[in-house]
Amino acid sequence: MKPKQLWSIIVLVSLLAAAAAVPTRAAQSDAEREESFKMAIGGRITDPTNLNIYAPGVSRSDTGLHQLIYEYFFYYNLQTGEFIPWLAESYEYADDFSSLTVKLRDGVTWSDGEPFTPDDVVFTYDLLRENPGMVWAESANESVESVEAVDDLTVRFNLTEPNPRYHLNREAFPAVGIWGGITILPKHIWEKEADPLTFKNSDPIGTGPYRLADANETAMTYERRDDWWGTTVFEVTPGPRVMQFVYVGPETNIALALTNNELDVSPIGVLSPGSFLEVTRRNPNVRAWSTEPPYAWLDPCPRAMMVQNATPPLDKPEVRRALSFLLDRQAIADLAYEGTTVPAWGIWPEYEGNQPYFEAVADLREQYPPTDQHDPEQAEELLSQAGVAPEDLSLRYVVNSESAEEMKMSTVIADQLGAAGIEVEVQPLADSALEDAIRRGEYDIKVHSFCPGYIVENLDLFHSKNYKPLGEPVDFFENNSFRYQNPEFDAIVDQMFEVAPDDTETLTGLYHDALEIWLRDLPVVPVVQAPALVPFNATYWEGWPTAEDPWNMPVNWWATFNLVVNGYPDPETGEWVGGLKPAGS
Repeated sequence: MKPKQLWSIIVLVSLLAAAAAVPTRAAQSDAEREESFKMAIGGRITDPTNLNIYAPGVSRSDTGLHQLIYEYFFYYNLQTGEFIPWLAESYEYADDFSSLTVKLRDGVTWSDGEPFTPDDVVFTYDLLRENPGMVWAESANESVESVEAVDDLTVRFNLTEPNPRYHLNREAFPAVGIWGGITILPKHIWEKEADPLTFKNSDPIGTGPYRLADANETAMTYERRDDWWGTTVFEVTPGPRVMQFVYVGPETNIALALTNNELDVSPIGVLSPGSFLEVTRRNPNVRAWSTEPPYAWLDPCPRAMMVQNATPPLDKPEVRRALSFLLDRQAIADLAYEGTTVPAWGIWPEYEGNQPYFEAVADLREQYPPTDQHDPEQAEELLSQAGVAPEDLSLRYVVNSESAEEMKMSTVIADQLGAAGIEVEVQPLADSALEDAIRRGEYDIKVHSFCPGYIVENLDLFHSKNYKPLGEPVDFFENNSFRYQNPEFDAIVDQMFEVAPDDTETLTGLYHDALEIWLRDLPVVPVVQAPALVPFNATYWEGWPTAEDPWNMPVNWWATFNLVVNGYPDPETGEWVGGLKPAGS
């Protein structure tokens, strides 16, 4: 056991002992508890009366809105690579990819009994166009010229430009891969509102399997809909009668609640690894993705060290590769993450659906010095080739002061680079100062997540179209704030965006070509995979996706949690996959 884990456990044991004497939330009867599923959230609900999913500042995940109230055309199972039809049955592009026609599923209704129709889809996109201040309206409007109802179950999206990957754009299309997506609203409710941004939508109408029963700052309570369309169409009834999103307080309270079977799951980033291990010792029904280290599921946004390519001598690939060789990634995983993650060779999550791409570049990973290898001697040789001495390097390392993860990692990385003679100035920043510094490129190194995790879209983050001179802000942190330029690389990425996502043979070939440049230039330095330590309690509910049965993603704050609760029909066979069930059923 690692020292940090041991210390966490010692602290937690003492805190649990103290907390055991403190009354917790009013206990439910056994019968009530057996019918309810309870999820911890990280903080209080700011305004439980405001459930407008398109209003800036409203949480769609802590409130349960996009998991239980609203549903989406398709769900992308990143773990398996499946694209799962839900509110829609199929889609088809025009030959030139200038439009996308979607066939909606027959029999879908809103929770007030009104039918779900193409008119709701058209209305939603018109609303986003008329109200650019709504969340994701800008992205939707950039991608979609217009939406039209073709018939009672068919809707056509006319795109602003040909795009064979439009159906994967969560910010412009009602499909969920990571976290959430564009949400279709009921026209008959929202058309009555003069200002859709100030409309609180306190009693939300959706197509989902639950309806809101009670809302306050510490708990969102939902009750199962006996009239949910899925019960008729799919012949499936959600297991839990009641779903609750509850704020029970800090880490110690959550640990105690899991230990005492008062919670079924807690979200990412709440329990430290040491606390998690102590909970599992006290309650053997609690586990995470795996029962052995690293325990955590790999989140889709690996961590990489962005290096400012526009600043000499970091503009030399040899220097960037040298920095890579100076990182001991296993030590970073052990010390900064307490063993809950693994080293990363690239900027993509290690999912089954991505394996064809990784296999396609096996030769390149042998040809180029491994990007996840710790080799100080190789680093010294590369620096010598670049004409740079370690003591000549003085790096400004910008860190998010509000992120415990980044602060821990910065200590380890600064020590490792410092041991090689490189001067590292760690500069903690927060809020607007942090955002401004990163977008303007005012850093030498900065560890950041790389999302959305898709093969092509992650490569696009390095495209020169996103390049801005130092001092001018780029759009997003990882969207080439590191100022990389390579026209040959750009041309390959442009080709990839012209290929349909299901043409794996063509895409893996292009991926190989792109990675040959990327691994040579190494514009950013991969560090570790992103851990999602999500403790799940099987005392009352079982069927959670695990490393032994990886049928879905184990995340309760994403909209895909709808499919974790209910399961889904296999897109190939129609056989029902997964779903939560009462323990022992």
